Amino acid sequence: MKQFAENGGPRLRSLDEAPLKPIHIIAVAASLGGAALDGYVLGIVGPSLTLAKQELALSALSQGLIAASALIGVFVGGMFFGNLADKYGRRPVFAYNLLAFVVLSLLQLMVVEVWQLVALRLALGLAIGVEYAVGTSVLAEFSRRKGRGVLLGCFSVGWQVGFTAAFIIGNLYKGDDWRFLLATSAVPALITFLLRLRLPETPMWLKARGRDTEARAVVTKHFGAEYDIPDVVLEKSHASPVELLTSPHWRQHIYSGLFWFCQVGPFFAIFTFVGPVFEMLQIHDATVVDVWLNTVQILGAIFGLFLLHWLTRRHFVISTFAVMFAVLLAIGLFPQAPVWVVVALFAIYMFVAPAANNIEYVYPAEIFETRLRSTGVGFSAAFSRISAATAVYLLPTSLEVLGASKTMIIMAMFPLIGLIFSIMWAPETKRKQLR
Repeated sequence: MKQFAENGGPRLRSLDEAPLKPIHIIAVAASLGGAALDGYVLGIVGPSLTLAKQELALSALSQGLIAASALIGVFVGGMFFGNLADKYGRRPVFAYNLLAFVVLSLLQLMVVEVWQLVALRLALGLAIGVEYAVGTSVLAEFSRRKGRGVLLGCFSVGWQVGFTAAFIIGNLYKGDDWRFLLATSAVPALITFLLRLRLPETPMWLKARGRDTEARAVVTKHFGAEYDIPDVVLEKSHASPVELLTSPHWRQHIYSGLFWFCQVGPFFAIFTFVGPVFEMLQIHDATVVDVWLNTVQILGAIFGLFLLHWLTRRHFVISTFAVMFAVLLAIGLFPQAPVWVVVALFAIYMFVAPAANNIEYVYPAEIFETRLRSTGVGFSAAFSRISAATAVYLLPTSLEVLGASKTMIIMAMFPLIGLIFSIMWAPETKRKQLR
């Protein structure tokens, strides 16, 4: 028997309760393709710098600058383009950002000086910032409420697949053309761009802008006439980053960037320069160890999806921060431990860290309301890249000056701070309906 609304017509079901539709599959593929591309772009720089080091006469600081430049770009891209997506729509920013990836990837073929490579990696970082800010918003607004956390967590798996693929391709590559290696990111960028052209504007954004007729048309075409859009906060004015700090929910907004900040600092630093870290910890045959640890990373990212299903959001961040702090501190305090112990500790970190990273693509999208979502996620991604860029830039110098032991102790401070603020500020958003 049909249920009827107060006006006598059939009661419409909420959009986020719809069964699996083709539009869901397109949104997942288009979003996760961007996540994998981000991981690939950030991961391929490590093997490429190994080949470019002699030709470009790279010092420790210049290696750190090149590796950190994309992360600095993410800071700017997340802050600026996330706000544009809230003002002018998800689709135009989300789709045409991939053209920038294609062009910038190919321009790396013409690099002859360090500053040119830094500039291009910085620009690629801008494009990656768009992915962080807009990709999760698009997927969240097209996803079903049931299983939304696990689906958004797949961003981390997609990112990890791209990052690991870059490592494998970089190590299997037998040539010496590091420019070509960097430019290979143009291929997945082009494929993802063509896929995104098939995705419409999100109905939730259209409704938040008061464009009900257009929103209704998208819902009817892709979901069915029996579905309606959940209530969203109407946008009375353009979203502004200032609102994130003046809102009654400002603690949650800051926490959204802070927990991300504490997760990615040591993660990017260690994984970008894992070779030198292993060398200073006297781990020989680092390539074989690295292959195994990259396998552990993917398994960890998949395990993180189960954690998203099993745990509340608060329990997730508190428990993973506690484990990462303990492991990094142990590596730093006991550098003279047997090699198998150090490798085992690294394996634990490289399993737990990718698992923990899953929530970076879930929490921010759930914390912010529709009219501020891309601005808020962009702010969070930008905030996180302060620590990532700083840690990546300074890690080679820290290894040279302080050594691996003290450097690992410094890295352990990131999850300690995250643990403290998670206990104080982490909100619970699991199964919450998006506003």
